[in-house]
Amino acid sequence: MSRAAVDGTLELAEDDGRVRVHLGDLVLAEYVVAPPTPAGDSPKPYLHPLRTTAGETVTAVRPHDHTWHNGLQFTMAHLSGENFWGGRTYVRGRGYTPLDNNGSVGHVRWESIESSADHCELRHELAWRTAAGRRWLTENRTLRFGDVSAGSWTLTWTSRLRNTSNRELRWGSPVTEGRDTAGYGGLFWRGPRSFTGGTVRTSDGRPAGDAMGHRAPWLAFTGRHDESLRTSTLLFADSPANPGFPTAWYVRAEPFPVVSFAATYHRPWVFEPGEELTLTHHVVVLDGDPDPARLAELAARAAE
Repeated sequence: MSRAAVDGTLELAEDDGRVRVHLGDLVLAEYVVAPPTPAGDSPKPYLHPLRTTAGETVTAVRPHDHTWHNGLQFTMAHLSGENFWGGRTYVRGRGYTPLDNNGSVGHVRWESIESSADHCELRHELAWRTAAGRRWLTENRTLRFGDVSAGSWTLTWTSRLRNTSNRELRWGSPVTEGRDTAGYGGLFWRGPRSFTGGTVRTSDGRPAGDAMGHRAPWLAFTGRHDESLRTSTLLFADSPANPGFPTAWYVRAEPFPVVSFAATYHRPWVFEPGEELTLTHHVVVLDGDPDPARLAELAARAAE
């Protein structure tokens, strides 16, 4: 590891619709602002790759089973009949159905780009547009990269959503539309294929099979990498300031590794015209497999 990485010095570089966060000579994260995503996959910005301080990649992009699962992204499967998730839409009584309803989330303008030795921060405005091009939501998004130490760093993702559609909007999930254990939506992570079968732990000790739909302040996913045979852990921590804290989790270790802060797992969120919703989530990217006490300490520190 370079001297800059040891010292935790972060730098930003913007190029060709992407912003890269450098830790010395290591690209720690890459924010793809304007991806060339097909319309049927609901284009939206995403983070990929995310890497540990040891250089291991802990995200996947365009996996063949779900091509709209891209790294770490914020999205919704059901918003008053529009699909910002990608792919088919779950319809009560019909199952997953191809519809002409795939919306997009697009960059509008940068509000600020800041970089210092110990953290970087991106702020921008985004427009959530329906398949017909109508702007339903305006989002002000903040991504903060920092808290680099030996073997870990933290991303804080804040999305402030405002209903600019002049109509009531209902944010739901396949669960609220009638499909059990499919409450995904919000901030969503797709892990590398080698993480399949990885270890899931919640703050109260639940494994993957018992964590689906369960509410807990934090959830950790540990996987092993091909080639290097190292292990890495992602610690997902909800913010106590969020409505509905602690969040419900959508999580699978099989047949592929995914985690979502599932704000609408159990019930929809209704936005009145002009109403705002702010959600803040933390993701700690760790080398190795920390014990539960260490995970609890890191989750508490991230949420301060």
